[in-house]
Amino acid sequence: MKEAAVAMGFVREIAIATTEREQLIDLTPHIQAIVTELGIKDGFVCVYVPHTSAAVSIHREVDVADRPRLDEMLDRINPDPATPHYTKAALVAPTEVLIVKDGKLVMDDDQRVYFYEFDGPKQRRIIVYVTD
Repeated sequence: MKEAAVAMGFVREIAIATTEREQLIDLTPHIQAIVTELGIKDGFVCVYVPHTSAAVSIHREVDVADRPRLDEMLDRINPDPATPHYTKAALVAPTEVLIVKDGKLVMDDDQRVYFYEFDGPKQRRIIVYVTD
């Protein structure tokens, strides 16, 4: 009979106080710090935003010059201008999954994990589930 490895899961929380109505915050260093703190060498990370007007996404690093284009894109595809904070969050999504290899998040050099605030300023929390 073969023995199966049993994965251990850990839940951590990142607290954020947003300061603007719409805001983009880089979570990548916070998530990597959690992986390092837990000593995870190889595994998975699930990042979940439990708010209806906030979201998370993995994409290339966004600098100040790119931010207006991102905002314009979300405004254009928003089907409900009466409640843009909810529909924008739904379009971006509340969850992302990452892979950990050799203790590091597996991402391209210019990729980042971003938290999106669409109805701030508010106190927010991001749930990070890490498993090896």
